[in-house]
Amino acid sequence: MMRILILMCCFVAGGTNRVITTCTAEACLTLHLEEKHFEKALEDCVNTGGNLVTMRNENELQSIKSVLSAAEEHNIRNSKVWIGLELLKSNCTDFTKELRGFRWTSEPTDSKYSNWNKKPLSTCTEKRCVSISLEDGLGWSDGSCRERAFYICKFRFKGMCKPIVLEKTSSVTYNVPFLDEPLNPNERLAMLPHGTWAEIQCGRSENAEYFAPVCNNINGNFGWTNSERVCARNRSCKRKNGGCDHFCFDTPGEGVRCKCREHYYLMDDNVSCALKNNCESSPCESKCIPTATGFSCTCAEGFHLAEDKVSCVDINECQQHTCGEHRCQNTPGSYFCECKPGFRLVAGKCEDVDECTEPRCQQGCLNSQGSFSCYCHAGYSSSLNDSRTCVDIDECIQRPCEDICLNTLGSFKCSCRENFILARNGISCVPVPTEKPQSTQSPDNREAFITKLGHLPVTFGPTTIKTPALNNTNSKTDSSKRKESFLESYWILVCVLGSVIPLIAIIVLMSVFVTYRLKSSRKAALKNATADNYCWVSSGLDKVQKKSSIQLND
Repeated sequence: MMRILILMCCFVAGGTNRVITTCTAEACLTLHLEEKHFEKALEDCVNTGGNLVTMRNENELQSIKSVLSAAEEHNIRNSKVWIGLELLKSNCTDFTKELRGFRWTSEPTDSKYSNWNKKPLSTCTEKRCVSISLEDGLGWSDGSCRERAFYICKFRFKGMCKPIVLEKTSSVTYNVPFLDEPLNPNERLAMLPHGTWAEIQCGRSENAEYFAPVCNNINGNFGWTNSERVCARNRSCKRKNGGCDHFCFDTPGEGVRCKCREHYYLMDDNVSCALKNNCESSPCESKCIPTATGFSCTCAEGFHLAEDKVSCVDINECQQHTCGEHRCQNTPGSYFCECKPGFRLVAGKCEDVDECTEPRCQQGCLNSQGSFSCYCHAGYSSSLNDSRTCVDIDECIQRPCEDICLNTLGSFKCSCRENFILARNGISCVPVPTEKPQSTQSPDNREAFITKLGHLPVTFGPTTIKTPALNNTNSKTDSSKRKESFLESYWILVCVLGSVIPLIAIIVLMSVFVTYRLKSSRKAALKNATADNYCWVSSGLDKVQKKSSIQLND
């Protein structure tokens, strides 16, 4: 990974626009703190020679983070910032790709790197644009391109130049290509891009000299044109090393003289030192990196350096089980996976396809790794010819009803013949109740007895009370109504008993009176009888005496 050094930030105010600029070794970024539509932000970046910022790798992410972090004092942590990623109206969201069908507004339009904060909207008819924020950790979020947000422009340059070192009596103003106004003398960048021109004034007297050097490519390295004459007499090694990269020497009458360390050479500006290009005749098969003592060879991604430190050997990623249980095909510098049925390739990996998100089953669907299965709802069964299709079950074949059965989709319905109705269980049939319901034997004898009493007229004094008939046909009467009916019957029973008991008492008294009169009549008849009316009745003793005398005579 290429290491990027964030060099310096400056704040530029111009009219109502606020711009925060950061330059790296490769490019400059400008954060515009003015909310605009996506198209207007893109247009502004292009018109100044740049483009909306991209985030194709981790290095670019860190560069953007540095720009936003430098602007936190402006309370932008929760603010949305446009980046150059969009989904055109004619394209559809594609979740099998890293960019989900989106593309960058500058070349290359595609990349394998992504940093989605949330799943983008699935659409084929709406243009969508991507924004980031520090609050979301610079994660990507899609939204309507008509919304307003801050934006970051990126300006790529062929090279960068160091600032010019001058004495206090001199001054310099820089004009960078992507800003309408020059940088303030008090606002500096540690590196200035190719194409920047400087306005230099050497000295403050009437004899002051003026120079306008430009940052340009000088023999493969970038430096300031005509810099050897820029205020050379006013420089001194005591101030910032005279502007020299390595060694500085004070020369009487000529100012300073710079010199470079071993393996470096002095550039045309006479102050900058560049590493000698030791890779011009290197034997490296792939890449050569110049070092302070020579060079070193490196290989492209997917290859590693051979034992000779010059050649490159392909890495067989399939030996690392990169594709898991799926088939792996190695290629020079890369590989690809052949996914099993039920899986698809997403970002180089095989992921399960959720078939249940598609209309595969007529009723229920159950997803599994690499496959799926269909099931039917109650009252249906899978078709013999197609397991995805459900057919109705004819429940009437099993004769679930007592009388008539009618099959319906997913269920059935019972009915009864004439003079019968369907019972509460929805299956049995009972006779239609008549107008004078016959009393039936109730499990509760007390309730049955009260019911019978309710059908009889009861007299109590001059008033006749006729109890209302109790309905015993419904065995599932509400408990509160049964309690009320029982209390009513209880009081009727009390009234009945209150009438019957006195009647029984009278009958008993009359019976006692009649019996007493009969006994009195008998006693009176016996009392009126005389002695003449008596007859002799043998007591049985004479028979005994007579029998004894006979025995004596014998």
